[in-house]
Amino acid sequence: MTGTHASHGSWETGDSGSGDPAVAWRPRPETAADTAAVRRIHLAAFETSGEADLVDALRRDPSAWLPGLSYVADAPDGTPAAHALLTRCHVDEVPAVALAPCAVLPGYQKCGAGGAVIRALLEAARAAGERTAIVLGHPPYYPRFGFVPAARFGILPPQPWPDEAFMALSLDDSPPPRGTVRYAEAFGID
Repeated sequence: MTGTHASHGSWETGDSGSGDPAVAWRPRPETAADTAAVRRIHLAAFETSGEADLVDALRRDPSAWLPGLSYVADAPDGTPAAHALLTRCHVDEVPAVALAPCAVLPGYQKCGAGGAVIRALLEAARAAGERTAIVLGHPPYYPRFGFVPAARFGILPPQPWPDEAFMALSLDDSPPPRGTVRYAEAFGID
């Protein structure tokens, strides 16, 4: 997600490249051993510690954290280079997942690391039985994963955000629920 709420700065694009075919990204679930690397990724990718702090706060919130839905993409040398996270949100009272934050180490941006980790994470969410994913993000970037403006489904943001930046995705091809999104407390969105 990234946007203009809480500590977030400008829209985050992860990476916009189609991927370097020479780089074999290895997306996988985050482990306890990856915690420091995930923080380093977010600190390097953003101007402030807001995103890294958000990941830490979400990790501590059992009502938001979804085991197995925090992914890293390893570079060929085994270094975690990208991170994406899905946490619990709700559309009115119906459970959904929020894609945020997502980050890529600057040296690996625009070469497919962000796309690889997001695709793997969304597949893991499908396998876990999640039905709807929500993202507030860069409009040209997220449609490649199937996201469309959430307003098309009758899903409303909790704050006035641009329609083209607030997007949703049906993970199981069923119609998403209608209503207003409620994020985990750590996002600081009322």
